[in-house]
Amino acid sequence: MTKTYSTIFAAILSISSFSTLGESTMPKGWLQAGSNTIDFEMGMDDTVSFDGSRSAYIKSLKPEVEGFATMMQTASVDDYLGKRVQLSISIKTESISGWAGAWLRIDGKDSKAPLAFDNMQNRAIKGSTDWKKYSIILDVPEQASQMAYGVLTMGDGNIWFDNLSFTVVDKSVPVTSEQKKKKPSNLSFEQE
Repeated sequence: MTKTYSTIFAAILSISSFSTLGESTMPKGWLQAGSNTIDFEMGMDDTVSFDGSRSAYIKSLKPEVEGFATMMQTASVDDYLGKRVQLSISIKTESISGWAGAWLRIDGKDSKAPLAFDNMQNRAIKGSTDWKKYSIILDVPEQASQMAYGVLTMGDGNIWFDNLSFTVVDKSVPVTSEQKKKKPSNLSFEQE
C-alpha cells in the first residue's frame, strides 16, 4: 500500500464514515466501518477466545472479497496527552488472503489528517496464525483531541481479537508508525 493509499485509508476511517450494525450483532461500544462492510460479518464469538469466554471477530462472507472492513472505537486521549501510548491486542487469523492487523489513529481538533497513524501494514498479518500479541506505539501530541482504533481485514478470511489494552510507555520505546521523520537520502541520485 502506498503512502497515498494509507492517507486515503485514514480518511475513510474518519468519524464521518461510520456505519453501525444492529445492536444484537456488534459488541457494545464498537462500530463497523471500511470500504466494503457488506461482504463482512462482525460480532462476538463464544467458541473462540484468547483467555476468556469470547472474542470479537470479522469474517468475510464470500471468496475474493474486495476492499476492507474494520471493527473500531473512538475514545478520549485526555489521559495520554504528551505521552507515548501502546495499544496491545491478541489476534488470531484464518486464511487471510490480503492482510489484516490492528490500527491506531491519533486525531487533532481541527486537523483533516491524523497526527499519528499506524495500521500494521508494514508488518501485516497474512494467512492463518494462532493467537499472538501485537502492539502499536504512537506519540499523543498535546493538540490531540481523540483516538480511533480497531482491527481491520482486507480481502477474504477471518480474524478474531481479544484483550485490547492501552498503557503509557517510556519515550525510549520506539514508535511503530511509518510517519517517522525521514532524514535526507540519495541527494546525489547515485543510488538506485
